[in-house]
Amino acid sequence: MPRTTEKKLRKLSRRDLLQMLIEQSQEVELLKKKLAEAEAALENKTIAIDEAGSIAECSFKLSGIFQATQDACQMYMDNVRQLCQRQEEESVLREKETIEKAKRIVEEAEKHRTFVELNTKVKCDQMLDEAKEQAQRYLDEASRNLNKFYGEHATLNDFLATIPPQKS
Repeated sequence: MPRTTEKKLRKLSRRDLLQMLIEQSQEVELLKKKLAEAEAALENKTIAIDEAGSIAECSFKLSGIFQATQDACQMYMDNVRQLCQRQEEESVLREKETIEKAKRIVEEAEKHRTFVELNTKVKCDQMLDEAKEQAQRYLDEASRNLNKFYGEHATLNDFLATIPPQKS
């Protein structure tokens, strides 16, 4: 196949290549039909001997038809094999590209997850420290207020201590 034809084929889309295959398939079918007609004509002895000139010439013409049909079939099969091989190569390449892209996405997601996880842990630790400090401030303030209350009402505490508990 000439190099320019090969370049043109590579530029064609999958749809165009399939269309070419369909057209070639139709052409092969047409050639098969013509071959069948020629064979039927031969079987029915309807080939005009005066057109052929002689049995040898008739045989020579028929062999040309068979050779053309064989060549067309061979070209069709070669084109199908080449197309299948190119599509297989493209599929393998796309699969590799997709796998690499998926790996990159997973790696980026893992990095992002690690980053978010670390930031969340840092924020949680900060919030926990702040909560502990705030709880300690509240506890210290409550202690001071209780001590102040007890100090201001020491006589009340002494009085309450002298009252016997009630029996139920």
